[in-house]
Amino acid sequence: MSDDGVGKDKPRLTDASLRVGPNFTLFSPQGIPESSLQQVFEVACLSPSEWNFQPWRWIIVRNSSGKQQLEQSTYIKVPLGSAPVVLICLADTLAWKTAPQRLQEMVANNKMTEEEAREVLRKIRDYYAASPAVAQRAALANAFVAMHQMLLAVSDCELSAYWVTEFDEQKVKTYFHVPDYFVVAALLAMGYREGAMPPPAPKLPLQSLVYKEKFGESFNHND
Repeated sequence: MSDDGVGKDKPRLTDASLRVGPNFTLFSPQGIPESSLQQVFEVACLSPSEWNFQPWRWIIVRNSSGKQQLEQSTYIKVPLGSAPVVLICLADTLAWKTAPQRLQEMVANNKMTEEEAREVLRKIRDYYAASPAVAQRAALANAFVAMHQMLLAVSDCELSAYWVTEFDEQKVKTYFHVPDYFVVAALLAMGYREGAMPPPAPKLPLQSLVYKEKFGESFNHND
């Protein structure tokens, strides 16, 4: 279950300004205004999440030594050091344990009864406690929803960003003191792009990505 949807009046996904992706280009040395960074986080925190668990957390890395450490932790060559800010995007695999608080908020808002809340709490605990992989999958999915919102906000602030998921997670956790029950979902570099926007990378045809009714069955958008 998700809480209220994301905000309105967002840019269209076809806008050229939304070509924020894995284009590992250099950033301008110009710093990011605090107001822009605040806006990025505020928009990300409005993201929907299951039962409003909000499992996302971020570490803001600005200092050179921290960015160098992140750059050395990646398995591919990425110029993270050129970014004014690199965010470590985290997913809390134990966020589901806040269910009692979230459900009581729903009871207080007359969205469910006490009896319904107790039954839902029992099901949530059974579901998430059954397997760490289940809790990790849910936390990561919700964290990436928030990161998507963050990328839209980055574009709104006329910034650029790219994300990296190929890194030594344990190195990142150790250096930045990240607790074991968090997953490092991604590294997000942001700043003002140095030079012109590159052309978008070619994409696979729609028919190879979308199936009709069952996996592998051809989809035709004209149907």
